[in-house]
Amino acid sequence: MTSDIFNACSFQRKTELVLEGTFLADRLTDRYYIRLYNLHQFYVEVFFDDHTHLIVHFRAFDNTMFVLPYVSDLKIAV
Repeated sequence: MTSDIFNACSFQRKTELVLEGTFLADRLTDRYYIRLYNLHQFYVEVFFDDHTHLIVHFRAFDNTMFVLPYVSDLKIAV
């Protein structure tokens, strides 16, 4: 699977697929609580409405540039 194939899936299928992924980090914006997952060879952001706590959007990508907002909060065990 690729990020493009994931983005073309239905909302229900995206929800199922994310459960197969590995949670990496999360962040909070003024509107959304966003969780970052690694799924196969790409990343998926899951956007939750900050008030209703419902999933409102998914964004899959393979460009690591979009991971930068999470880097400052990542904790790496050695």
